Amino acid sequence: MDRIRYFADLSVRRAAGLGLLGIALVVMALHFDRTLSMHALAGLLTLEALALYGLSRHAHRVPCERRELWLLIDGEHGMRENRVQQIISEIMRETFQSYALRLAGPAVAAWVLDLGMRLS
Repeated sequence: MDRIRYFADLSVRRAAGLGLLGIALVVMALHFDRTLSMHALAGLLTLEALALYGLSRHAHRVPCERRELWLLIDGEHGMRENRVQQIISEIMRETFQSYALRLAGPAVAAWVLDLGMRLS
């Protein structure tokens, strides 16, 4: 079970990191206007957090064989076949929610900074 959690975390971390790389590139491209850059950062961080939360809500709909996690564990899970889908879906749901909550804080901070920049 720990092996599945580790690879679920790795899979979601890689996807979220790629999204953060895209956000960083957009923010750097808009560096000429600090207010616009901060507004884009706040909006994109919020969008990524919402996307991760949405993925957590729909984690039970994706067959476990179609996940990157399944490739990482090589189909070796050590569980009964009738429980594999339920357990992997639950682990993915928890992992997606964890990363959505981790991004929610920086998104709120970016919105507060954006508001501060617009008011000053």
